Amino acid sequence: MRDSTEKDIKLNFTNVDLAKITPDIDSLNLSGNVNGKLDLVQQNGNYLPNSSIIINNFRVNDFLLGSFDANISGNESLTNYTVDATIKNDDSNSFTAKGDIYVAGKASRIDVGLVFDGFDLYPLNPLLRDVLSDIRGKAEGEIQVVGDLRKPNFNGELIVKKAGLGIPFLNVNYDFAENASVTLKNQSFIFNNINITDTKYKTKGLLKGDLSHVNFAKWSLGLDITTKNLLILDTKETEDALYYGTGFIGGEASISGPTEELRINVIGETKPGTVFKIPLNDAESFGDNTFIHFITKEEKEARNKGEELIFDEIKGLELDFDLDVTEDAEVEIIIDKATGHSLKGRGRGGLLVEINTNGKFNMWGDFAVFEGLYNFAYGGFVQKQFTVQPGGTLAWEGSPLDAEINMNAIYKTQANPSPLLDTPINRSIPVELNIALTGSLEHPVPEFTFEFPNVNSTIKSELNYRLESDSDRQDQALYLVSTGSFSGGLDELNFSGTIAERLNGIINSVFSNGDSKLSLGLNYEAGQNTPDYQTDDRVGLTLQTQISDRVLINGKVGVPVGGATDTVIAGDVEVSFLLNEDGTLTAKVFNRENSIRNFGEDIGYTQGVGLSYNVDFDTFKELLRKIFTKKSDKEDDVLERPEKEAENALPDYISVKPVSKN
Repeated sequence: MRDSTEKDIKLNFTNVDLAKITPDIDSLNLSGNVNGKLDLVQQNGNYLPNSSIIINNFRVNDFLLGSFDANISGNESLTNYTVDATIKNDDSNSFTAKGDIYVAGKASRIDVGLVFDGFDLYPLNPLLRDVLSDIRGKAEGEIQVVGDLRKPNFNGELIVKKAGLGIPFLNVNYDFAENASVTLKNQSFIFNNINITDTKYKTKGLLKGDLSHVNFAKWSLGLDITTKNLLILDTKETEDALYYGTGFIGGEASISGPTEELRINVIGETKPGTVFKIPLNDAESFGDNTFIHFITKEEKEARNKGEELIFDEIKGLELDFDLDVTEDAEVEIIIDKATGHSLKGRGRGGLLVEINTNGKFNMWGDFAVFEGLYNFAYGGFVQKQFTVQPGGTLAWEGSPLDAEINMNAIYKTQANPSPLLDTPINRSIPVELNIALTGSLEHPVPEFTFEFPNVNSTIKSELNYRLESDSDRQDQALYLVSTGSFSGGLDELNFSGTIAERLNGIINSVFSNGDSKLSLGLNYEAGQNTPDYQTDDRVGLTLQTQISDRVLINGKVGVPVGGATDTVIAGDVEVSFLLNEDGTLTAKVFNRENSIRNFGEDIGYTQGVGLSYNVDFDTFKELLRKIFTKKSDKEDDVLERPEKEAENALPDYISVKPVSKN
């Protein structure tokens, strides 16, 4: 440095830590070893800047990109800089930047061309970590960076390969179709009708829309998805989960808004495989929060008219669901997770739901049950399974806990009715305990009735007389599900039947395989011993198996244990043959132990052969058409059916509208 008009400054870098000489940038962590030089020469008042830098092991957000090589030269007035930079990885340039940067205060501008060739997208993950995850893939294409240096625009097109991303809150992950196109315009990434596939179940959809930003901060999403069947929910049970399960829909979904106030809207129909669970005991503490808000009928009408709906301003992620729930979806309401007390079923209905990460959970809509199970559990030992009958309903008008329930369920068992008879019999008979559940879902009002199939009219009439009053039916119902037997008085309490059934359930779950092809279990029936009648304890083996797609076997073998009767093996077996492809024509061969046996009689059996044909119809005309239509027409109907079924599945709490066909 001679004077104020002549300077010669040289800076050399040798293995300098890049992180120590660069400022902290939110969501952008740079590291590597800097080598090179920076020369600044001033002659006769003119500057001649020049720099040549190499950064080895260049990492962005802890991801290794390769070797960064940059050459920068400036003009005499230090207002214009020419940039030539590359990132090399495996002897190829994955990134190249060439152009000029003009520095003049607020008028500073940039004009640099970027070329991507297999550039890894992983470093983008921290930029969107609160909304998206597992951003992956390789990018190819050219981008021009132009405009104000403080807020430059990015214009061009990238082709991404082996790309994809995840949505953490929904626990779903999608792969992009190979060579998907992403357009960059100003400060937005535009997705051009990209086919997506979920990585777990391989369901598909179409993605379009944009991701916008302000200098790679303040991200905002405007994405739309259309699908015939796509996984949109796959969450697991956690202690604070207000809901969880697996959801497939056919319809439309949108993800919009800034990342700190993101909203996901779904309009569609549930598809096969949908399982949605609501744990009431866990959700109870959130009753006053605003985690889910179901849209009211008035709000839905306003939306259809194009009026804007205004909700409470909430920070975080919010989900709106407008779903048509089909019988392909299974809904389970967990009343008590500790004991297994729950209600689950399949059916149809329309549900409107809104959820957010701050605790809102509201539901509106009706759900009609076609089939289901009511698992009654109490105290850890009492556990009985009732079969829900078709036609029951659940209706929500806000809180999920305050749903109105109107359902009937049946518990089937074998019990000896002698405590209720003047003339005892030494044999258990089939018993069907019906329970009608009405009132609030959280506090339903049960009403019990009894049915005795395959019992002669004399015994049935006497039993109905003994169970005529509501109080008698309720007492006997609770005693039956608690002990497995009827009560002749409070002094006859015997809980061995309950303990045996609980142990049976634990043992049977061990011997059953997951695909339902084989179910093998042990069964213990506790006997009774009174002055009027005696039955033996019985140890049994149950078998349910599917030899092929058309042959099914159900069987039970029991050995009495005790001295009331001879130790004779008693067995039931039923073999079903499906005679056609859709399973409507069935042949059965069976051997059954007689349901009634008087004291002192030996065990008797009934054998038989049967043929049944099952057909679903709405009108008598449709019944005649299905029976007498030509075979070719039936085959056409079979071919059309999967297409119709494929258009139906999401969690029960969501209402979906199918996509219109062009």
